[in-house]
Amino acid sequence: MRFIPGWPALLVEKPVKSLIVVDVHFGFEAELAEKGIRVPSQTWRLERSIIELCEETSAERLIFLGDLKHMVPLSSWIEWREMPKAIKRMRELGVEIILVPGNHDGDVDKILGDLVSYQPSRGMLLEGRRRIYLLHGHTWPDERVLEADVIVMGHLHPVVSLRTDIGSVISRKAWLYVRGDKRRLAEKLGLSTRRRGWIDLIVMPAFNPIVSGLSVNSLQPQEKLWPLVRSGAFDLDQAEAITLEGERLGYIGYLRRLLLEQEA
Repeated sequence: MRFIPGWPALLVEKPVKSLIVVDVHFGFEAELAEKGIRVPSQTWRLERSIIELCEETSAERLIFLGDLKHMVPLSSWIEWREMPKAIKRMRELGVEIILVPGNHDGDVDKILGDLVSYQPSRGMLLEGRRRIYLLHGHTWPDERVLEADVIVMGHLHPVVSLRTDIGSVISRKAWLYVRGDKRRLAEKLGLSTRRRGWIDLIVMPAFNPIVSGLSVNSLQPQEKLWPLVRSGAFDLDQAEAITLEGERLGYIGYLRRLLLEQEA
């Protein structure tokens, strides 16, 4: 399993070479249009990028970890007309396409039909040298998560806020990596606490370049509401932030303190 430099995408080599992306948010431009912001449809750009990645990695399988579409509860013309065409062109590469639904994917099966294979929203387990549990991240995983060595999710659109030497604040997309306690996760899921050991968590950046991001080093403790953090098994302050280019920025707790100190 490896990050693809410069891209918010993950490649799992075995048992099937699988490209994983999350938070594509086809149709995000329709929400902007409702707010009076006119942005041309970006479907072609997203499609081209994903196809380029599939070809570059020789992927045999493409896994979308939720929020393939954007608008809820209704869907825009982009999602109804353009998204299926984009998925069809991806399928022409000969890749298997799997969707683990996210919180924005209501009625996606009515739009895409059998163009993709659907997994439960609570996640799926990839068996391999390292067992990888994949889910969007808005729901609790099922009990198979305790069989995994690594959890991979999206949902947060993580970015890190950094203050420049002239005082302005910039945001950079970031991967989050943190090690958690499998026993505490089992307790929260109401399962046997005999499970012991560590389980790694990777939070992926959003694939869509124009969707907003969540500044993880600006969050207050009461705002950490996503289920896996609520479990107490993972401490967001201990998560390491890594940019798309592979720069290791440090731990979120440190980056939060640094931002506050620079504001003072």
